[in-house]
Amino acid sequence: MNVVIEAPFSMTGEEELEIKKQVEALSKYHRKITNAKVFFKTDDGTTSNSILAEVELHVPGPVIFASDIAPQFLNAFNGALKKVKSQLIKAKDIRQGR
Repeated sequence: MNVVIEAPFSMTGEEELEIKKQVEALSKYHRKITNAKVFFKTDDGTTSNSILAEVELHVPGPVIFASDIAPQFLNAFNGALKKVKSQLIKAKDIRQGR
């Protein structure tokens, strides 16, 4: 799986590695994830001093996408990641006919 991280601020190598590791862990819910994109945006105009995190997963079928806003970028990322995980679980249940 190819994981791309884009941010308008600098992250440590350890933070980038942790984000990639968490995204790659989603493969246990869908084995055919080909690409993952993680975007961070600051000052999106809705709330000041917050960071918007967006997670986009490319799988066969529709693209899975979620976003979240928080004061710290890791909290925003974790919120978006939970939403994506929920979508993957729901899609898996539908594929298996439950």
